[in-house]
Amino acid sequence: QNLTPSTIDVETILKPGRLGRRRSLLRRILSECFDLRGKCVPRLVDRKNDFRNYNEVDLGEPAEDATSGEELEFTTKCTIEELGSFVLVKLREKFVASQ
Repeated sequence: QNLTPSTIDVETILKPGRLGRRRSLLRRILSECFDLRGKCVPRLVDRKNDFRNYNEVDLGEPAEDATSGEELEFTTKCTIEELGSFVLVKLREKFVASQ
């Protein structure tokens, strides 16, 4: 089954507290739901506003091909905040596209 988690599920994962394998869970969502892995996470511009500051860019392309010159990070090297915010953006985009 190819079930996509809800944004509420991801927000629960991102709540402060002890939760082992948080990064691996978020990486798995990106890999299985969006076929994204490796260097695909944009850096957050302003930590206060999280995902709302991601620039418009084709996020599936490698960093050197990104037209806006936006820096991308590896899923293993970015912060949990960046990774989680990016997963939320992708889930919301998928939800909007399915409407």
